[in-house]
Amino acid sequence: MGSGKSTVGLVLGRRLGLQRLDADDLFVTQHGAISDYFSRNGEPAFRQAEEEVIGEVLSRAEPCVLSLGGGAVLSAQTRDRLRHGSHVVYLTVAEDAALARLNGGLGRPVLAGDPGRTWRRILAERHALYREVSQWTVDTTGRSTEDLATHIIRLVRQAETTTPTTGAVHP
Repeated sequence: MGSGKSTVGLVLGRRLGLQRLDADDLFVTQHGAISDYFSRNGEPAFRQAEEEVIGEVLSRAEPCVLSLGGGAVLSAQTRDRLRHGSHVVYLTVAEDAALARLNGGLGRPVLAGDPGRTWRRILAERHALYREVSQWTVDTTGRSTEDLATHIIRLVRQAETTTPTTGAVHP
């Protein structure tokens, strides 16, 4: 949360000439506002629907850049799909930079109360899962989006010279 997944994904898609998709945007198109869906149906139903949205994208033959929602890795099925045929980049960020990007948690109900503490708790729950599915970890703190895209493209191209992969790049 706040690492720049959507922003970096947009630049990667443009620079690679690939379709750029955002799992949260796709979810909203299919199901409506995430906060409304979450309130009406609860987290388990939300995670199941999110898993299905991501599964649809990952089952496509054409490569793309897919930005995942921060909690997507909570699904074992999504993690399994990410391990097969995709380049996955785990974007990290320092807490202070994340909270600044997230405007201190304003407009993010999940960060209500103590945004820093909540951000740290969420990261602690998900960090090992992100590491499990990613080939690379890239710290976005203090780096421009263009610099990050250049770095990630270099990583992916180096990997493709040794192990060709079809599928998506997931920042």
